[in-house]
Amino acid sequence: MTKNLLPLFLLIFLVIIWGSAFSAIKIILTAVPPLWIMFSRIALGSTVLLLWFFLKGRAIPLSKEFWVWSFIIGFLGFTLPFSVIAWGQQYIPSSLTAILMGINPILTLILSYFLIKDEKITSSKILGIIFGFLGLILLISLNELETININPRFLIGQFAVLLGTSSYALATVFAKKVSHIPSVDRAVGSLICASIMGLLIALVFEPLPNLFLIDTKIILLLLFLGILPTGIATVVWFKIVDLKGPIFLSMVNYLMPIWALILGINLLNESINFAIISGLVFIFSGIWLIQKSKD
Repeated sequence: MTKNLLPLFLLIFLVIIWGSAFSAIKIILTAVPPLWIMFSRIALGSTVLLLWFFLKGRAIPLSKEFWVWSFIIGFLGFTLPFSVIAWGQQYIPSSLTAILMGINPILTLILSYFLIKDEKITSSKILGIIFGFLGLILLISLNELETININPRFLIGQFAVLLGTSSYALATVFAKKVSHIPSVDRAVGSLICASIMGLLIALVFEPLPNLFLIDTKIILLLLFLGILPTGIATVVWFKIVDLKGPIFLSMVNYLMPIWALILGINLLNESINFAIISGLVFIFSGIWLIQKSKD
């Protein structure tokens, strides 16, 4: 029983932490450009994990295999998606972003079929993903999508988000392929590599942040972003992949809008309608079907 509940608790933890990160990023953007936020959170996350690593007296693996996979997962799981999704969100509504990122489980299912031999594609998983995606559409309520401002970069913004979520999916599948490496080791290695790549990209494509705009609140939010949604969440990400596989992890994309809904109801006095209730039923049914397929 505990073995089955642990992945669910870890998934809910990721939903809360990653879901809260969007609000933090929105505030930080008032003082720090997107690419420097990307670098800062990854660098802070890797620093925290490195400190924990050394306090435990553990040595970082030096094998070629470890660092090759760390580079691949670091780029696909952090550097690329953190950059292009943030850029794309400037030109499309957040509700459309959520729908585009909801394609992640579908991509993960397809990639798992071709790249992971022991990841069986069952009818329960397929039905679960379909239910989850329908639930996402209902939860966001297409009739309540934010006003779409068509501009020359509207299609490019959509492509950027799709590229980012595709990158996440591929990184998650690759993370399963190297599950023989401990999750903390993979987290440290991938974040170190992502930090180096992130710094180079930020230096090339964006000016340095104006330090006079960075106050105590911005610093605290950056620390939160680096420690929880990046550092600790990365270890949890790998752990869920090890326990339940990449398809189960991908359902986080369907749960994050629920967390946003909970915050909206409690903080903004938003109301629940039939579409939202139907969406919740579809999403939880989808997660149950995918969970059931692994038991």
